[in-house]
Amino acid sequence: MLMKSVMCSAALALALAAPLATEARELRVSSFEPPQGFYSSKVLQAWIDRVNPTLTPDNQFRLYPGGILGAPPAQAELVKAGVADVALVVPTYTPGLFPLSGVVEVPGLVETSAEGTAILNAVQEAGLLTGEYADYKVLALFTTPGYRFLMTGDGVSKPADLNGLKLRTPSPFGSELLALLGASGVAIPAPQVYENLERGVVAGAVWVMDAYRTFRLNEVAPAVTSLRFTASPMAILMNKAAYDSLPEADRAAIDAASGRAMAEWIAGVVDATDAEIEAAFRAAGEVTFIDLDEAALAEWQPVLAPAAAAWLAGQPDAAAATAALDIAHGLAGH
Repeated sequence: MLMKSVMCSAALALALAAPLATEARELRVSSFEPPQGFYSSKVLQAWIDRVNPTLTPDNQFRLYPGGILGAPPAQAELVKAGVADVALVVPTYTPGLFPLSGVVEVPGLVETSAEGTAILNAVQEAGLLTGEYADYKVLALFTTPGYRFLMTGDGVSKPADLNGLKLRTPSPFGSELLALLGASGVAIPAPQVYENLERGVVAGAVWVMDAYRTFRLNEVAPAVTSLRFTASPMAILMNKAAYDSLPEADRAAIDAASGRAMAEWIAGVVDATDAEIEAAFRAAGEVTFIDLDEAALAEWQPVLAPAAAAWLAGQPDAAAATAALDIAHGLAGH
């Protein structure tokens, strides 16, 4: 009777386990943006739609947008802990974790996402980012286009115009850059920028055109200065254990859809969208674009000249930081 009971229990366990063994595995992709947000819709969901048909039916990616799995600064930790299998990460949201990735924040290096993406991938291929991303499977490293000044009032055309103003800053180093210009950086979550501009808490924001449109900032900050002030690094990271647990064919399919090729595809989408949004606002005629000629740009250069040294001074590994900056300068042509 005991043997019969054991055999029945084993059979029942196998019967219950059988569906689980063939159940499709959902690979969670986290985005802090809403579903209609630029990176959620045009990057992450578009990539999912491209890669899922190449994976086995048992393993499929699914987007979890709107910060469902965690707040923007928590995305890297969500992936590391396995709460998310993949996430869109802004390395500068977690100071100290990805220090060298911030090389693209140095002014004068990045105007387009393509330029910043080339820098980050060259720094990675030189082995300088290995330590920063040791806990992850890196799917793509790329950057935003150069950030513009999105301002209330009449806007800014020269550094002195920023003296004494408060602006929404993209990062701690962004605040250092604003300090060089006599301004103060204020950290404000993206959904709250409109309100703070409307109430006069800040006089402007250092940001990109897709955010300008998404958050309707043209209604409260109708002046855009074309100076590409700084840029932010971006990463799409995967949990290493989740990647390693996949069948070889699925790992190969993900490899084929990631890396520099994926980053360059994203950069193309980013730059095309940036240009389209700017063109639409210019055509509408409801926003003032302050386009700086060479003489006007020359006024900014001496004020921002100490920025590279300031970035180096804040790096934990001076030799690696110098090497990363040298690569960046080489690709930027100076």
